[in-house]
Amino acid sequence: MADPAEIISEPDHPLDDTDTQGEPKKWRTPGFQRMRLDWSSDDRDVLNRAKSTAEGRLYREFPEVYRLLYRVYDIVREKEVDPETGEIVLDQWQLPKWKKDQVGSFIEDFSLLGIKEKEDILFTITTHLFEWQQLAADAWGEAMFAKAQWEERFSMGYDAPMSGTIEARTAAGRLDSRDERYFALYVSMYSRKADALIRSLELLGQRIKDSIVS
Repeated sequence: MADPAEIISEPDHPLDDTDTQGEPKKWRTPGFQRMRLDWSSDDRDVLNRAKSTAEGRLYREFPEVYRLLYRVYDIVREKEVDPETGEIVLDQWQLPKWKKDQVGSFIEDFSLLGIKEKEDILFTITTHLFEWQQLAADAWGEAMFAKAQWEERFSMGYDAPMSGTIEARTAAGRLDSRDERYFALYVSMYSRKADALIRSLELLGQRIKDSIVS
């Protein structure tokens, strides 16, 4: 089976600098060859730290969710094993990594869940869902407060010069509110992750419920 990544990364027709009539393409793709396609190393480090911090907070504030998910995955998925040592491969949170297929999807079989296990999992979801939804709503509230703080700080920085062009005052406002801005972005990232986690649980509960009914 061909590797999808190779199919995507190797087009049938290589790109060149001329069109079908042999004319330069500069007017149609200005600056394309200079276009940035990835983060700089410093920016990538900052983004990875923000993502790791957000994920760590999810583990701390939704521990029951991750215990429930691990319980399900431990039954329906296969653990990744180091071919040399035979030991189970762990992630940064010291939890097992799950084996994936050639296209990067997890290898899983939900038919391995028995009726009693399905009922227990569905009961846990339904009895805790309200609490988890409230935590996700709190995270959204934090994101809104952080945005308000950023906007207020920007306004203070914008008004501080009391003179100058709009562009100069805008630049001053952005510079003065940069800490609040990036904190708001981080909190928004966490809120979005918390919301996605709850929606995933709702879908899991519905999937299990459907399998019991059918």
